[in-house]
Amino acid sequence: MTGIYTHIPFCIKKCAYCDFNSYSGIRDMSYSYGKAVISEIKNSPYKNKKIDTVYIGGGTPTCIDEKILIDILASVRESFDVAEGAEITVECNPGTANFKKLHALRRAGFNRLSIGCQSADDKLLKKIGRIHTFEDFKNCFRDARRAGFENISVDLMFGLPGQTAEIWRDTLRKITELGPEHISAYSLKIEEGTPFFEMKSRGELSVPDDDANREMYDTVVEFLKDRGYCRYEISNFSKAGFESRHNLIYWTLGEYIGFGAGAHSFVCGRRFSDPLGVSDYIDFISSGGRAEDGAETEPDIDMMCEYMFLGLRLDRGVSEREFKKRFGKDMGEVFKKPIEKHLNVIRTLESSGGNIKIRPEYTYVSNLIMSDFIL
Repeated sequence: MTGIYTHIPFCIKKCAYCDFNSYSGIRDMSYSYGKAVISEIKNSPYKNKKIDTVYIGGGTPTCIDEKILIDILASVRESFDVAEGAEITVECNPGTANFKKLHALRRAGFNRLSIGCQSADDKLLKKIGRIHTFEDFKNCFRDARRAGFENISVDLMFGLPGQTAEIWRDTLRKITELGPEHISAYSLKIEEGTPFFEMKSRGELSVPDDDANREMYDTVVEFLKDRGYCRYEISNFSKAGFESRHNLIYWTLGEYIGFGAGAHSFVCGRRFSDPLGVSDYIDFISSGGRAEDGAETEPDIDMMCEYMFLGLRLDRGVSEREFKKRFGKDMGEVFKKPIEKHLNVIRTLESSGGNIKIRPEYTYVSNLIMSDFIL
């Protein structure tokens, strides 16, 4: 499968934990930015390529005029062969999208909505810099249903400052009562350059310790399993048939084409990306620049390592047959040492049906396991 990702780097306000390529206070540039994105799409050397998924992320795509998003999707359809029944996602934050906007997006062809909630606790939402309350989230969710979205994903976070096991369980209960088709649950990571990083450096930020984090992770796995959500990736859970097809492209090292500031692409074994800044990106596209001109071909060994690293995130793991089909080599020969260590010695991996995968009880330390596959 091949996916298209388009980056919308605008936000009303940056959250205290966010290190994404996003900016507040410059939404007046969104119209010129949208024109640049459409120009890049129309001039892509990969025009007419078959596309299975389209994902518009950010930032907060819904904080700008929905007509820009609709025009971007229209240009994708005009320039590429978008498959019938393609998964077409747009990210949304409560407080930036009412029924009218969501209805317009649904009519334009967006069929999946990813809503950022993070917590059902208003005090926590304020502490992490969100612009909405939980009531705002519920209104947004209900408006999305009313607008015709039958595939909704909700983002949640655990390990937040001041968050307890009880607060986390309450959030899970309130979200599952609404019945979204997909839930992403991520542990807070304090990244350099964010307000949270500065606060922690000054000793002003207290977050749950590793044991509490692990308890929260175990809670979400069991809680969602009991309510019909399958964990198909370390941090992602879905009802049957509602796995994120776009993200599965990333996790299986499929091809994707990126448009917009800082957007990355991986096509024909080559990687390239657009300029990071909004103004730099607009100037780059206006002057006829093409991200592909800076493409680098990834060595086979790097691709094999990445294939393993990403594939082990999946509940199904990595297929030995698919590995050999893709690279022409046996997984057991290329990764003999780490497989022997984790499969036969410390037994953090298991073999099932020709797949190598992480044992469920070791999922929480998966990064340590996967790092051994970076040769």
